[in-house]
Amino acid sequence: MGWRTTNIYLFSILVMKKFVKLLLLFLLPFIALLTTFFIFDPFRIIFNYNDYSENLHVIPNRDFVSSTVFLKNNSKYKYNSFIFGSSRTLAFHTYSWTKHIDKKAIPFVFDASGESIFGIYTKIKYIAETKTKIDNCLIIICPDVTFALEVDHTGHLGIKHPKIAKTSWFNFFKTFINAYLDYNFLKHYFKYKITNRYSPTMKGYIEFRNIKYSPTSNDLLIIDQEQEIIKDKENYYSTREHLFYYRDSCVKYTNQQITQKQTSMLEEIKYILSKNNTKFKIVISPLYDQKYMNIKDKTILINIFGEENVYDFSGKNFFTEKKENYYETAHYRPCVGDSIMEIIYSIKPNELNEHIKIK
Repeated sequence: MGWRTTNIYLFSILVMKKFVKLLLLFLLPFIALLTTFFIFDPFRIIFNYNDYSENLHVIPNRDFVSSTVFLKNNSKYKYNSFIFGSSRTLAFHTYSWTKHIDKKAIPFVFDASGESIFGIYTKIKYIAETKTKIDNCLIIICPDVTFALEVDHTGHLGIKHPKIAKTSWFNFFKTFINAYLDYNFLKHYFKYKITNRYSPTMKGYIEFRNIKYSPTSNDLLIIDQEQEIIKDKENYYSTREHLFYYRDSCVKYTNQQITQKQTSMLEEIKYILSKNNTKFKIVISPLYDQKYMNIKDKTILINIFGEENVYDFSGKNFFTEKKENYYETAHYRPCVGDSIMEIIYSIKPNELNEHIKIK
């Protein structure tokens, strides 16, 4: 009985060794591929970078960039003025903003791609918890994305920095690893890495524009497109005529979006701003679709932040009428942001329609 048991035991060990070897052989390509994720750091979430726009190839998670720059530099620069919102904040440059606010302002653009109210709320809450002053604040509301979510994003381009949002680091890295192992991403990433050439098929995976992030204020500059417009505006828009779809004369509103949970977030944001004696403005973006913000949602914003602080540029107006005010249908240009800041710091909201009506 002992001899049989010993033989069975030895046989089991032999089978197990072969199984482990086969398993390792099977997993070796996956392990090698996963290792490249940590070596190349394509999404720039592992190593530290002085300038996140240098040698930018892969479309980054803008929330992670903004949060990392803030965490790295806040103790050094002592920021006290903040711009919050989606990628449309690229129209609101800090050097233009400082013309309208306190001369002692040290501004920072704390934006994220497709930024939600959850993102804005967790950022403002984190700033308050770190005892950072908020002397001035500009919140850019986009009716198409700001209230689309009341929790964290699930995709790798929108998921929040765990330290700021107090979410799971494990889920954060899992999300990026899953995105990296996606066949289409790998195909385009390594094709670009080997050839160092961009092709239109890479759009959505590889960053094809010359973009600059300020390493101090975190301003985002879309250099190529702005220069192209300045150089030959007519050619820029004629070659993109297919992007700028026709808008009819009908008045359209967005669907009601603000939930009770989001209302609570807005109320806490207002509480934090009031506690800090913050001078703030709420700007509702002028989007190309010319949809007015839902009246009930706008009323909620006015009831919480005060009618004197909410400026509504949505719908049909001087800004949204002209395609020349946009890079494409999603993003309006800095010239629009400059004009908006001139308006909100010089007139009251009830005078706004007169200034932006179509003439």
